[in-house]
Amino acid sequence: MAESARHIVIIGAGPIGLEAALAALDAGYLVNVYEKGQVAENVRDWGHARLFSSFGLNSSSRGREVFQKSGGDLSEIDSFITGREFAARYLIPLAKSPLLAERVHEQTSVRYIGRCSLHKWEAIGQPSRVEDGFRLLVQDEQGERYETADIVLDCSGTYPHHNWIGAGGIPCVGETAALTARDYRIPDITTSQRSRFIGCQTVVIGSGYSAATAVVGLAELAVWDPTTRIVWITRNAGAAPMTRIENDTLPERDRLSRTANTLALDAESSVEWMPERQIVGIQSRGDADGYLLRLEGPHGVEELPVDRVIANVGYRPDRNLYEELQVHECYASQGPIKLAAALLGETSTDCLDQSDPDPQTLVNPEPGFFILGAKSYGRDSRFLINIGLKQIDEVMTLLAKAEQGQ
Repeated sequence: MAESARHIVIIGAGPIGLEAALAALDAGYLVNVYEKGQVAENVRDWGHARLFSSFGLNSSSRGREVFQKSGGDLSEIDSFITGREFAARYLIPLAKSPLLAERVHEQTSVRYIGRCSLHKWEAIGQPSRVEDGFRLLVQDEQGERYETADIVLDCSGTYPHHNWIGAGGIPCVGETAALTARDYRIPDITTSQRSRFIGCQTVVIGSGYSAATAVVGLAELAVWDPTTRIVWITRNAGAAPMTRIENDTLPERDRLSRTANTLALDAESSVEWMPERQIVGIQSRGDADGYLLRLEGPHGVEELPVDRVIANVGYRPDRNLYEELQVHECYASQGPIKLAAALLGETSTDCLDQSDPDPQTLVNPEPGFFILGAKSYGRDSRFLINIGLKQIDEVMTLLAKAEQGQ
């Protein structure tokens, strides 16, 4: 379709941002995608990890068609690939396709979003706000500038905006001084960061799949060097660190859960599981490269000296981008309230069992502003790329109806 005068700005050139750009182009919008790093920056960061779901669930028919028309070969993409392969074989070529090449702007950070003239507290909940377009403060290597848009899609995700390891969700004593951003990410333990962990005692904090990935990777190192030891700290007091999904339809996810639990429960393994612990303090050891942790648990206060820390305690949305917009958030998950309320009704722990998104759950009080992808789930970790692809279609339907005055 020919482009209309309506302009959509998309924040983030990851799997959801790129697919959203293609959908918006199909709908006839003028499109610009701003990515603060490189295309698929976050996917590359955890790229050594293998995706649980198949490539078919992580790409749209629209995206695959553009990919093939641009010379891409889908037969070269395995069904279950690593994040690094997903980025290199699909996302980056997609961003370089003729449709997107001039519309994706790397190393360009959207710092703030507001209305062109209206403040946050003006025209509260009024449809008239849509008449005052969006103003975005954008920064690239040339400096800061303003950009405008009629519609904004925030597809920037939550990684690597981490949670804290301290009790109650706030930083423990000494955490902000002792740990750096690297300590909260998913390290490439068995290859590029092997030398950092081999022969060391590492504490892994968290009970999700990221933490399990780290534990399994460290245990592989311990096979080569038995002096490599792992302490796995979780807050839960269940029979095992990971809660397995009955009849899991994702075999890679189930394999990871089973392997991590087996390591944690085997007294002869390199992994020591310490459940029911809360971290109340951490400090760098002055006489060596390492840390001293203070824990509260069933046996009172304990001290734990370690060489390395992997704090895989989850991620949260960066809401500074839209703090001047009228966004109604969930007080628990920090995601948009309508979607958060719908997610509360989902009883299954299996991401694949989620209902398709209701278009109205994606609507904010701020007309023309949508949060899509992992960020739309806030701190809820059940997001799948496939859900984000469905969200894109729902938003395009909403926009089409709005254009028609429905």
